Amino acid sequence: MSLTLLASILAGFASVVQNRTIRIARRAADAGITIAVAALVENVSDEKDISQKTADDDTPFACPFNDNTTFIIAMQDVAGRLDLNKGSSDLFRAALIGLAEPNAISALVAAIERRRNGDGFRLVQEFAQLPGVTSEVYSRLHMDLTVHSALTALDKASTRPDLRSRLVRAGVSPDAAYAASADDRKFALSVLARTAPDHGYFFETKVKIRPESFPIYQTLSWNSHVVRVSTIPLPYGEWFDHVQAEKVAPCTGS
Repeated sequence: MSLTLLASILAGFASVVQNRTIRIARRAADAGITIAVAALVENVSDEKDISQKTADDDTPFACPFNDNTTFIIAMQDVAGRLDLNKGSSDLFRAALIGLAEPNAISALVAAIERRRNGDGFRLVQEFAQLPGVTSEVYSRLHMDLTVHSALTALDKASTRPDLRSRLVRAGVSPDAAYAASADDRKFALSVLARTAPDHGYFFETKVKIRPESFPIYQTLSWNSHVVRVSTIPLPYGEWFDHVQAEKVAPCTGS
């Protein structure tokens, strides 16, 4: 699906997004997911195309959809996240440095290993249930966790800059931290449809890209909710203040 065709499909939203209800915000956010997927699978040369402005290390970008709605989108190959079921315990230990005391870190890594040897992790949210995981630890680390990569190490290009920096400070060598990414590409997509200065609708989903299939992506997990600046999870709360939509082209590439 070209982004030109996508633009014409999404144009129908413009006549209804004047109403800032939850229903409309949710519909707009759903359109944002479609745009994000299109940016991942489309290989075009148009300089105005949003695929030229994105990174797959969870760096957010913004694009205005119409006068009332702005999409703020982040995408990340899950190979850049620590897999709760497969990731190296040494990497987990290094990632936790500065977030907890040394004894607490050792206990938490042991709890992760016990869970792996039992039922394993089905959702990242289950990490929050482990003993020793405080709200601060979870808020700082959950964006660097996955249950979908099945890798022991990380793909460097897809790892968030914050996690890369923490591993460097912990003294982890690149050979220990990073490995080649898997051929099976899976992505975490986050979309905030900002329908007012301080609130909107938030979608977070994990998808498997299948360019030769229909539909072109398979949903692996899904989370959505109405958000306000005071309730949106970190780091997305910063999007309201630090991403300037007027500096980028419209999502449709027009």
